[in-house]
Order: sequence, then C-alpha cells, then structure tokens
Amino acid sequence: GLPGGLAGLTLPSPTMGGMQLPAGLGALAGLLKLPMPTGLPGLPMPPPVGGAPVGSAAQTLQNMLNANPQLSAQIAANPFLAAQLANIAKAASAPTQVTGINSEVQELADHFGLDERITKQLDDALKNRGDTFHDDLTALYDILDSARNPAGLLSVKIKEMQENTFIGKPKMDKDIKEFQKMYKLDDQATRKLAEALQNRPATREEDVKLIHKHLETSNQPSARVMMLFPKLRSGQPLGEPDKRVAPGSYLDRQQQEKDKDKDRRGGGDRRGGGDSSRKGRSRSRDRDRRGGGGRSRSRSRSRDRDRRRSRSRERR
Repeated sequence: GLPGGLAGLTLPSPTMGGMQLPAGLGALAGLLKLPMPTGLPGLPMPPPVGGAPVGSAAQTLQNMLNANPQLSAQIAANPFLAAQLANIAKAASAPTQVTGINSEVQELADHFGLDERITKQLDDALKNRGDTFHDDLTALYDILDSARNPAGLLSVKIKEMQENTFIGKPKMDKDIKEFQKMYKLDDQATRKLAEALQNRPATREEDVKLIHKHLETSNQPSARVMMLFPKLRSGQPLGEPDKRVAPGSYLDRQQQEKDKDKDRRGGGDRRGGGDSSRKGRSRSRDRDRRGGGGRSRSRSRSRDRDRRRSRSRERR
C-alpha cells in the first residue's frame, strides 16, 4: 500500500478537456488529485503541489508520477488500479487514532496536529488526574492555542502533570479578583497570576504585597504580570518595583481623582469664603453702629456732667 500523506496531492477533476475519466480514476481524483500525464490528449499535467512537505510520502509519489508519464497513463487506463489507489488514499487521509486513547484527548491531539507519541504521553498523564481531567483539558486548549510549537509546550505541561505541579484551572480567590479589578488584567495574565500564587503558599502574603507595588506604577499591568510570571513560577525573588509612576497607571489614576476632588472642594470654599467675608463685613458694620451709638451716649453724659458742675459753681 501507499504510505500516509497522500491526501496532500492535488489532481484535475474527473472530467477535463471534455474527456470523461474512468470510474475508478474519478473516485481517485476526488481524493488524491493525481496528476495526469502530459501524453494523454486533453489532460494537461498540473504543476507540482507546494503544500506537500519535501521527503513526505505525498511528495515522493508526486515526483514518481512527474518522472514517469507511463505510470500515470497506466493509472488512467486501468479503473481497477485507480479504485485501489482511491481506497488506499481514503484510508491514509483518515485521522489516525491510537488504540486506547481517550476520545477527548484524541480530539485535542487532532486539533493541534499532535503525533502519536505525545498523544499517548498526554493520555497516560491525564489518566492519573481523574478529579481534574476536564479542567486540565480546558486549560490545555487555552495554553496551546497561542503556542508557536504546541507539541513542545505540551511536553513541558506533561512533565508538570507528572511532577504534580500543573494547575489546570487555578482558583480565583479574593486576592486574584482584586488584582483583576484594580489593574484591569486580561484573562491570560489573571490565570497566570493565579497559577503562580497557588504554587507559592509559603510566601503568598509577601508576594501579594510586592506584586501590588509592581503593578500599581505600571500602565501595562497585564504585560508586567507576564514578565513576573517566570520568577514567580521558579521561586526567584521578584526584585524591587519601579518607583516611577507611569502615566495611566493605577497610582496615576488615583492621584488624578484626588486632584479633581480637591479642585471641586476648593471651588466651593472660594464661593463660601466670599459669603463669609460679606457676612463678616456686615457684622463689623453692625458693631460699628452699636459702638458709634455707645460713644454718642457717652459724650452726651459727659456734657450733662459739665453743665451740672457749671451751675453748681454759679450758685456759690
């Protein structure tokens, strides 16, 4: 039989140039898309397929057919041979499922194009994690979805499962929720932070305080979490946070709110101060009036005493 990978070849349609291909070759054309020899009238040879990787079974067969037009002619003239090749191609193009692999694990493997070896390793690792099986699979979809090399990253995660350090769905406790709300962390940064803190119970309280100091001055807190994550995961010290307050950071926003409140209160004081000043001046004028009347009465009594003394001297 032909090796796997045949489905990567491209072929002309069953009818080309007004000529009907044999029934077996028509079925083959729908699966393999084998190139027709240049010697057949009305059946031009399509260009080689660039999608087939060099050295693959598909590329090998492609090269054979390009180099041997007689073989292509034999396939075109022999419906029985074409039907056999069609059946082989159909079987080769079907997803290969390793015996005994969990169907959900196999679905993840097919989604990311994982080979048989690492699929079996993942299945073995997950069999020992029955309580967190579905959470682990969900987390793996999220983790591998953005990976440049899903198989390589999965190898790391399988090792974490074997060492019992892999966290499929980290716990979203009050500290993590506070981090997410205060600094508007994205989902990936929130999950990474929860995963890291869950693995550091001995230093969690100190870690939370120091992470706050790192994030409150940053205007890109999610990116800062991703920078801190390798140190958190490996147990390294986080280092001193940046003292400079970046524009748009949490502390910067808090200071802006304080300034706005101060301006609002200051405007009210200035208006209130004007009223107070006017009231003060009014009270001052009232005192002046009362004080002026008192001085007038005092002068009147002094004149009366002077008159009485003068009349007394005249009698004498």
